[in-house]
Amino acid sequence: MSTSFPVSPDEASRISVLKEMSILDTIEERKFDDITALTSMIFDVPSVTISLVDETRQWFKSHHGLNVCETDRGIAFCNYTVMSDQILEITDPLSDARFRDNPLVTGDFHLRYYCGAPIIIKGQTIGALCLLDYSERSALSETQRKILTGLAKIAADAILNRHLLQKSTMLLTGLLNPDRA
Repeated sequence: MSTSFPVSPDEASRISVLKEMSILDTIEERKFDDITALTSMIFDVPSVTISLVDETRQWFKSHHGLNVCETDRGIAFCNYTVMSDQILEITDPLSDARFRDNPLVTGDFHLRYYCGAPIIIKGQTIGALCLLDYSERSALSETQRKILTGLAKIAADAILNRHLLQKSTMLLTGLLNPDRA
């Protein structure tokens, strides 16, 4: 596994927003699983993730069609997605210098298609809604790209709403029970 990977020019701010959301290493939640299951049906792909990229890994808040919860950031395609606010689509990872030697491509995982739409909160790309396929696929149409971007915005809203609910609950608990605050 690689320990060297490119990072966003605003990496410190990106990580700060991700950590502020208090979502890493949390339990599975139906609203996120519903997003990945629906995305899988819409795009007819076997695997969809809501991937969040911290300093060293890509962690999956939801992972439809996969049995893993995280990967090393050095092999994460999403590491490249979080460096911008645009969709990253790789229709042939074997011909892409960034990914052709990646163990997700060359190993048993056999990844042949990746498309990640940025999950943006407070102007920072903290992760991606990712389509994964083990067969070659054509590039998405412009309409499909808009749909995927919309679904990534729904995921971002769900993360932000979850965070705001947590903050409100903690504040309310502190007001109602000052001894527990």
